[in-house]
Amino acid sequence: MSDGFGDRQPLEVGLLLCDQLDPDVAAVAGDYTHLYGTAYAPADIRFRIYDVTAGEFPASTDECGVWMTSGSRHSAGDDLEWITRTREFIRTLADERRPQVGICFGHQLTALALGGRVERATVGWGVGVQHFDLVGHAPWIDAEATGFDILMSHQDQVVALPPDAELLASTGYCPVGAYRIADHVFCVQGHPEFVPALSATLAERRRERIGDDVVDRALGSLVRPLDHARVVDWIGRFYRLERASA
Repeated sequence: MSDGFGDRQPLEVGLLLCDQLDPDVAAVAGDYTHLYGTAYAPADIRFRIYDVTAGEFPASTDECGVWMTSGSRHSAGDDLEWITRTREFIRTLADERRPQVGICFGHQLTALALGGRVERATVGWGVGVQHFDLVGHAPWIDAEATGFDILMSHQDQVVALPPDAELLASTGYCPVGAYRIADHVFCVQGHPEFVPALSATLAERRRERIGDDVVDRALGSLVRPLDHARVVDWIGRFYRLERASA
């Protein structure tokens, strides 16, 4: 029997995978395929992987019912063929009102594809555990929630939302932490698939680029409780939402 978010059956999500972890980093906590599979398993989500960096693109938007665009070390504005093609696919999904989620780079690329603006953050890198306040609401977000803590790893961020987008979450250093467009786009700047050990490894590898103070603060933040399970649940509820257009 439906609870307003569809029956809780296993759900296949088309994952546009926009990066690969270096082997020594993947050895810490698994590659992205493992990280995504583990993080989203409690929401009964399974992934059909498309490695878009290698030119593996869906033949059509019908191949999966719902979609996700992953994080990446690249910038959304990089002049690479696979980024251009991914941006075009995101735009097609939006035109067809196919449910799609963007994570970090995917959050930024979706905004850029749909008319928003992405820039290098003037405050520098966002790393470690960061808290975001909920400033908007959506049917898939539990009503009592006021914010969430999530692992971050980015130096670009959305600075202008696409037309018709609604801001959902914000914090001082990153004003656009999550947003929605109607009931078919849900994007989050953080990484619910990350684990603290991976965040620590990535921060240490980038110490020279990021700076000692920022890295040390990030490492110190990793003891804080995370709300990844809650964010993953929101994403699962978003995908299963009974849409009026369905």
